[in-house]
Amino acid sequence: MKKHEYFLGVDAGGTKTHALVSDATGQVIGFGTGGAGNWEAVGLDGLTATLHEAVGQAIKSAGVGLNEIAGAGMGLAGYDWPSQREMILGAIQPLGMNCPLEIINDATLGIFAGTTQGWGVSVVSGTGCNCRGWGKDRHSEGRMVGGATH
Repeated sequence: MKKHEYFLGVDAGGTKTHALVSDATGQVIGFGTGGAGNWEAVGLDGLTATLHEAVGQAIKSAGVGLNEIAGAGMGLAGYDWPSQREMILGAIQPLGMNCPLEIINDATLGIFAGTTQGWGVSVVSGTGCNCRGWGKDRHSEGRMVGGATH
């Protein structure tokens, strides 16, 4: 019997957090919600607590164990610079995930979800305002945080 693969996706923003679990075909089998996930507003402990809540709900509703997750991706508000990577991963580590994990800024999610080629511009105008852009080569990246282009 072939082992099933499950994947976790998280969108943690300035107001709410959504987590979902899908199977290898992309069928969503579990969903969870939590509060604000931007560490700049809720602190690193707040990010951990929010992720624990949303991911826990998604795993439970999917009826799978965290150890059955084959890979995870998270779009996180407030994750703006490569220098923040280890700090943010430290806030995720208490969840106990033992799978490949990729983290990006939540504004980048719109490029993945809204384009067929994986490049373009995504603007988030929610609790905060942020935008991201990737060129066709997917190596050139631009971002605007708080009105300043970086």
